[in-house]
Amino acid sequence: MKNLQFIELEKIKYPLVNQFYKQVYKKGVASKNESVFILWQKEIICSAKLKKLDDHLLLTGVACQPEFRGQGYASQLISNLLSLQEQAVYCFPYAHLELFYRKLGFVTLDTNDSPEIIQIRFNKYRQNRELLLMVHSISSK
Repeated sequence: MKNLQFIELEKIKYPLVNQFYKQVYKKGVASKNESVFILWQKEIICSAKLKKLDDHLLLTGVACQPEFRGQGYASQLISNLLSLQEQAVYCFPYAHLELFYRKLGFVTLDTNDSPEIIQIRFNKYRQNRELLLMVHSISSK
C-alpha cells in the first residue's frame, strides 16, 4: 500500500471514476449528488460513493480492481471515508459481505429502525437481491 493516496474526487473528474466502474463494476455511475472517494496509485485501485438522501448518507458503489481484491484496499478506503463523516452512514451490502462490513464498524439494522427515505431506498434495491441494511454510526467509531 506504498504511495497510495486517499482522494475525494472533484466532480469534474467523475468521468474517470465512471470509466473505472464500467471496467470493474459493470454498473454504477457517479452523479453530481454524490461524493466519490478513491484510493489512487498510478490508477484508481478502489472507489466508493456517498449518496446524500435528504439528511442521510448512503454508501454505494464500493468497487476494487480485481488484482487488488482481498488485500485490504476496500477496507482502507471505507475506513478513511468513514473517518471524515459526522453522521451515520447506511449501506445495503449483499448478505455474504456482512462480516466485511461488521469489521468496519457497521451493524445490521431492522428496516423499521431506519429513516423513512432509507427504508424506501432499501426496499427498492433489495427486490430480487439478498441485501442487508447496515449502519455505521458515530458512536461506533
